[in-house]
Amino acid sequence: MKRKRDRYQNGTVCLDKRVNVWYFQWYQEGKRKTRIIGTLAEYPTKAKARRAAKPFRDEINTDVRLRKKPQSFGAIARRYMKERMPTRHGGYTNWLENYAIPKWGELSLDQINPGEVEVWLKSLARAPKSRAHIKAAMRLVYEFAMLVGIYPIARNPMELVRVKDASKRTKRKRVLTREEWSRFIAYISGEPQRTAIITCLCLGLRREELWALKWSDFDFIKGTVKIQRTMVDKVIYDTVKTEASEAALPLSEALVKLLLAWRGQSQFNKDTDWVWASPYSAGERPLNLNGMQHDHIVPAANKAGLEPFGWHCFRHTYRAWLNDNGTPLGIQKDLMRHANISTTANVYGAAMDPSMRAANEKVVRMVIQ
Repeated sequence: MKRKRDRYQNGTVCLDKRVNVWYFQWYQEGKRKTRIIGTLAEYPTKAKARRAAKPFRDEINTDVRLRKKPQSFGAIARRYMKERMPTRHGGYTNWLENYAIPKWGELSLDQINPGEVEVWLKSLARAPKSRAHIKAAMRLVYEFAMLVGIYPIARNPMELVRVKDASKRTKRKRVLTREEWSRFIAYISGEPQRTAIITCLCLGLRREELWALKWSDFDFIKGTVKIQRTMVDKVIYDTVKTEASEAALPLSEALVKLLLAWRGQSQFNKDTDWVWASPYSAGERPLNLNGMQHDHIVPAANKAGLEPFGWHCFRHTYRAWLNDNGTPLGIQKDLMRHANISTTANVYGAAMDPSMRAANEKVVRMVIQ
């Protein structure tokens, strides 16, 4: 009688001492089967005979392996996030957990049709760039599955998926004029919110860089600051976006004066303390800049009669004001700490520190009046 469930079998290796021959035995459809491995002279120990029986063991378990339920996309995606995803910024966690896994998580990789993925992506009420991120995250799951042997090495099915206008910006870059900045900052009076916002615009920092500043990052004697870490979704990373992002930035005397004034007010003013330390965590963590945007930046913009904006507006404004002041593109690239000048504009150039300092000084005078 056939067994209700076929299981993986290791089989049995035994020696017939009458003829000094090793046999491999296993059960198939309820009956014991036997195969000759070799003689005792060929395999003087049982361990050697067991190793010689491996082809037989693999053969009898082939059907069991083929019938094994394939892993789901969700299981593989979570394994990828745990074992392979880059630590900085959590990689594509958001796109996988909130979009790809809820939609495709129960299916195996073989069951996911690229055409259906493309139609699904088109239906999402997200910007083309966001849809491209979701596709890229799914592609990485397939790549990981190939790497660990879960999925056959072949052309990645996600390469067949197309996302229209993936590189096209759907929202206009928000840049403040000097008059708009003056109106806006007049409604920011609390600290450290005012100093944090002014610092962000004076240096053109990314939000995650501003958030993770410590007093030890500043050299007030030399008038420089070096960005050494980032904070994303309340997670601290001892890395920055690119190698270029680690470059030291010049500090204007006006900005140094402003920062030192805040340091004098703050109860968390040691070199190891966060610049924007939160009193609610006894200085163990910085203030939440998302909350600062919601509670201070947006309300101030509304009061100033401006369309609401976020932290990245200050970085766009910094670059625009550098350009308005006639700063060479090479110096703009270095002050923005772009890895490639094509990110700033499609020309090359390098800046010496005095030129960077002079260009930065012009913008700071526009910010701090």
